[in-house]
Amino acid sequence: MSEIFHIGIDLGTSQTSIATSTGKRFTTTTCVGYAKDVIARKRFGKDHLLGEEALENRLSLDMVWPLADGVICEEDRALEATGLILRHIIAESLAEKQENDKLYVAIGVPAQASINNKKAIIDVTKDFIDKIIIVSEPFSVAYSINRFDECLIVDIGGGTTDLCRMHGSIPDEEDQETLKYAGNFLDDELAKAILEKFPEVQLTPKIIRNIKEKYGYVSEVSELVKVKLTKRGIPAEYNITEILRESCLKLANPISKAIQELVGSFDPDFQEKLRNNIIIAGGGSRLKGIDIAIEKSLDAYGGGDAICVRDAEHCGSVGALKMCMEMPDEYWEKI
Repeated sequence: MSEIFHIGIDLGTSQTSIATSTGKRFTTTTCVGYAKDVIARKRFGKDHLLGEEALENRLSLDMVWPLADGVICEEDRALEATGLILRHIIAESLAEKQENDKLYVAIGVPAQASINNKKAIIDVTKDFIDKIIIVSEPFSVAYSINRFDECLIVDIGGGTTDLCRMHGSIPDEEDQETLKYAGNFLDDELAKAILEKFPEVQLTPKIIRNIKEKYGYVSEVSELVKVKLTKRGIPAEYNITEILRESCLKLANPISKAIQELVGSFDPDFQEKLRNNIIIAGGGSRLKGIDIAIEKSLDAYGGGDAICVRDAEHCGSVGALKMCMEMPDEYWEKI
């Protein structure tokens, strides 16, 4: 008899995480690198590399980030790259799957992608997924932590920040908002600010991302942040404490404003409950003080309470897995 495997996937703009019914979890970078020429193809023995392997060899590759803007972009190969990433992570996580086994998958994607790209994702996975549900990432987070009452999910990812009001039923379009202010935006702002003050230092996206993930903060005070950077190959320490905070605030402030708008336009009888139940997820939830900054932004509304999820890396994929495993058969058929 065939066996049914369930998988939850958080298909993010920068990182994709997976959780399976067999207990496996892992994360990969959401990118594909295509060999630039015959030399690169000969070196790797194949036409493309995925995830971190692609990043480590990017000088020999044409890099594709298929969901860089929160939807499957129009760049050549973007749809193909999405399929390659999904096929790869499923194969990696279910080596024990036999040919006759069934695969049921729930995929959480950026809110705009869930609206605009559902058919594209279904088409690109139909030859290796038997049944599929596609939902917005904030809804996957809510499912993970069993929060379906009045709360506000804020999922700060790489390419987009997705906000979603929960109110005991499937959210409507007006309950959701997608911002371009997210991790990649912060990387760009931080790189520009550092180069403005220290024009000759050498930066790469990886260096900037490491600084953000290790030191990023929006709190009122911070310990001195000094980082080692090179200038024409010569290393030295640079004080970026204020640069870092100002750059992080350029991310936090638009998110706070969007939260204010979603709270202010909610049913007045439930606004207090909503602003006191703000849940921050995604990689951006690791910014030191982001919860306090959001709470302070709601002072004029009567205050607020925000918490960050414990497992920012896998919260979305675990929620998608739970949804996948709990979905009755008749709902799969309808979807």
